[in-house]
Amino acid sequence: MRHSNIAVVTIGQAPRKDMAEDIQQLREAGLQVQEFGALDALSPSEIATLAPSSVDTDILVTLLTNGQQVKLSKQKLMPYIQTCISNLHEFTWVLLMCTGDFTNKLPFKNLLLPDRMMTNLVKGLQTELALGLIGPEPDQQTTVAEKWQKAQFAVSFSASSPYHFNAQDLLAKAQQLADHGADLLILDCMGYSTTMKNTIKDKLNIPIIVPREAVFTILKAIC
Repeated sequence: MRHSNIAVVTIGQAPRKDMAEDIQQLREAGLQVQEFGALDALSPSEIATLAPSSVDTDILVTLLTNGQQVKLSKQKLMPYIQTCISNLHEFTWVLLMCTGDFTNKLPFKNLLLPDRMMTNLVKGLQTELALGLIGPEPDQQTTVAEKWQKAQFAVSFSASSPYHFNAQDLLAKAQQLADHGADLLILDCMGYSTTMKNTIKDKLNIPIIVPREAVFTILKAIC
């Protein structure tokens, strides 16, 4: 399947400049890749209406093409994701570029969900690991932790945004999780890159998983 057609769908706007190098590597591996964004057709004022309210508990974080980080209510965003994906049936695979929990919420046969891929990957490594999780924003702690707890892992959480990347802050948060007993660190957002991982990995004594790196590796392997 060297000429597989892949739709890469961001929950923000496409193209994702921060992912350009990784997506180009997919193309160089022989995949035909097109990018789509759930917010592509929306104006700034329309995007603003998708911001979380005080009662929203499931918050997603993404990037716009102007480089702005935005926080979105998953509940408000879902219809736009569903509409975007429903138009992509002709693709071999549709990769949703978000590690949020969408299992059983987007029932498309050709859909690849990083959350499902990552939880099963880590289960395959070892079921007794204590996980240190880093997400973009502190108010994502509950949903990120619950996702991994449902997979029967003990977890701890901290926040350091990949969209306002600060290597010293990321290292400090990662070291804190390691000091509190984490066996494995997961940078739990598709916004984190291999480059970000490499800035801290030699300073830690625990392994690190970056979902974008892992998911893209699997995608190249199956295509």
